[in-house]
Amino acid sequence: MLTIGVDFSKRTSVYSVWDATGHRLQRCKLDNEPQVMRQFVQALPAEPIQLAMEATRNWGLYYETVRGSVDHFYLAHPVKMKAITQSETKNDQHDADLIARLTQSGFLPTAHISSLGTRQLRSLRRFRTFCVHERTAVRNQVQTLIDRNVWPAQRPTSFKNPCSRRGLAWLTTVSLPERERFILTQCLATYAHVTHQITAMEREVERQAVDLPGIAYLRTVPGFHKSRVHLYTVLWEIDDIQRFHKARNLAHYAGLIPREHSSGDTHRTGRLVKQANKHLRTALLESVFGAMLADRSLRAYYQSVKDRRGSGPAIIATTRQLSYAVYHVLKDQTAYRAQSFPPATASGPLAEE
Repeated sequence: MLTIGVDFSKRTSVYSVWDATGHRLQRCKLDNEPQVMRQFVQALPAEPIQLAMEATRNWGLYYETVRGSVDHFYLAHPVKMKAITQSETKNDQHDADLIARLTQSGFLPTAHISSLGTRQLRSLRRFRTFCVHERTAVRNQVQTLIDRNVWPAQRPTSFKNPCSRRGLAWLTTVSLPERERFILTQCLATYAHVTHQITAMEREVERQAVDLPGIAYLRTVPGFHKSRVHLYTVLWEIDDIQRFHKARNLAHYAGLIPREHSSGDTHRTGRLVKQANKHLRTALLESVFGAMLADRSLRAYYQSVKDRRGSGPAIIATTRQLSYAVYHVLKDQTAYRAQSFPPATASGPLAEE
């Protein structure tokens, strides 16, 4: 079997081809053009081919282009590629050789390859998150403008959010200097435009997620009964639940497991792991509050941890239990059962944000 290691860049890529005996056959630099890449692979000897590359922001474009020309495609995890990131000799040629050798030896740290449809839906959901943050930034600008022009005693007490229905009605009548009024008008126009974008994206997501595998089971989990946002985030960020061998692996992927530094009889745990899927973690953290209201056993577990460790660690520990529940309903294809949570006296590793 031939092994190809690819150091992928924006305009060009370096290819390192090795045979089954561990000898490099050739190494070359090619332009990132679909026809050129396919011709290079097709010109190789008629043997099975495995190709590996390090994950980049545009790896999906390369994957869809060459996957039909190779027998096995491997995506290297960029964070776990310490052999490259910590190497004293780092260049494109050396990196391509190293990727090929790690692939051939079976020590390449691989990342999950999602389908094209899942990647596109995930991008749609993440763009909605970006728009929500942009809308929040605009609302903060409006609040700052009000603070520097209107005394608190002169503001209505019937609302707190200046971009609520009553707040927007008041903003159209409040007396402001000409320059400040211009800024406010632009902010409100941007706010309305971004809100319209968010609504349109939510409709598009719901339209395309009607027959999403696992959605019926996930809706039985507390916190996801009526969810219109986090439900899809969890499903698309997890993608294939079978890639997680146990519930703790999913919790680690979501960043809900503390870092550990133990040796011998000394056991130390620190803050939560950094290398995690922040989108999945946010969805679970924001869903846990509704889950505690809907499920008595989950609420009792939160209270027991809070009494011992405080509210911060209790929220993390409860969110971790919620991720375990998500894992089991998706893995076993069954509805949620309250007894899947441990009793309130259960203990385990806790960590603050």
